[in-house]
Amino acid sequence: MTFFLETARLALKPHTQANAEKLNAWENDPELLYYNDDQPEDRIPESLEDTRTFLERITQNEERSRILHYAIHLKANDELIGNGMIGFIDRYNRSCRLGITIGEKRYWGSGLGREALAAVIAYCFETLGMNRLGAEVYAFNLRSIQLFEGLGFRREGVIRQSVWKNGGFSDEYLYGLLKDEWQPGRPHD
Repeated sequence: MTFFLETARLALKPHTQANAEKLNAWENDPELLYYNDDQPEDRIPESLEDTRTFLERITQNEERSRILHYAIHLKANDELIGNGMIGFIDRYNRSCRLGITIGEKRYWGSGLGREALAAVIAYCFETLGMNRLGAEVYAFNLRSIQLFEGLGFRREGVIRQSVWKNGGFSDEYLYGLLKDEWQPGRPHD
């Protein structure tokens, strides 16, 4: 499965080893981990070699995988600014789950995450033939909640006290978007 999407400002494409250093920095950034990860806050940092091994694994097994990982680049200068995945791809039941991270914090709030996710949603429904898209978002991740809800996802449930963060438990919200609820061309800027 060849994956390449373009939007007005972005190119979403497969990862390469050239992405290793930035991905490794993001994987070890405490603020990004707070919003994206359920591992202990004092975990051992991921080594650059671990990141390279991960990239090698996902780029070699993409065709057979139920997870499609992609890199988010600015079209203007090819700068890597984030990444995402289409996971748990179930072709029989026509469902999958989405995840996205804008790792370059200077682009937070710029609408680039929304632009990327809108393109991925269209790809999932139109190209992959999915009927249902899902996502999980921590209750304290207000940016992600706003992003998914702004693109039409509905909160379908709560996994109560599913994650330990900053000395306390927090909920995780389950979101879903069905093909017949989706509005192609929905504004994403």
